[in-house]
Amino acid sequence: MNPNKLNLAEEKQKIKEMSFKEAVQYIWTYFWIPIVAVVFVLAFGAFMIVRITTNIPDNWLSLTFANTTADVGTGSDLWKDFTETAGYDLTEKKVEFNAVSYFDYLQNQAKGNAYYNAFIALADAGELDGITMESDSLAALGQSGRLLDLNDERAASIKAKYGDRFIYYEPPEDDGEHDGPIPVGIDISDSILVSEYHMYLDSCAIGIGAQSKNLEEAEFFIDYVLGRVNDA
Repeated sequence: MNPNKLNLAEEKQKIKEMSFKEAVQYIWTYFWIPIVAVVFVLAFGAFMIVRITTNIPDNWLSLTFANTTADVGTGSDLWKDFTETAGYDLTEKKVEFNAVSYFDYLQNQAKGNAYYNAFIALADAGELDGITMESDSLAALGQSGRLLDLNDERAASIKAKYGDRFIYYEPPEDDGEHDGPIPVGIDISDSILVSEYHMYLDSCAIGIGAQSKNLEEAEFFIDYVLGRVNDA
């Protein structure tokens, strides 16, 4: 007999023998991760449907802050300070900061992770302008093909200013398209994301979405978190 089916049958039997309150507590205690993942996928699907059907305005900038528990999402102090500094008209377009995303490409290429699947959907649709995570994880994520090769001419301005901060990943030897390491991220470990907002303990890097429509705004965000707005 398939062990997964056996386990499922055992779990069902355990729950049937519990009171309603005990069953709810048991299910939440042992199955909260898949429950949250399913809710996230459903919510993301609903968001995309609403966006398409109601013609929600485009974004000035859309960023994902992955693998952090810091309060840095849309409406946070970071979001308010940034949008104020940038001077965006938020009645014209939006600024989206998503701080609820947890996946690591170093772990089995994040296969089966609902948050990673959401990242793919946003990146492929051109709705993701950038993503932050710890440096090693971001370098690994470059293998997915969803991060902009910073040697691309579209990133010329970013390369001119931050080329000495680039983070690379090594493509497979049989990759006929690239010769040598590919820059897919920028080290911003000394930025306010770490020093002030404590998003990550040690390293922090940002990658640009390969299909990003807002490269200038993404570059401005990097300037902002590194305290170089007045120098830009």
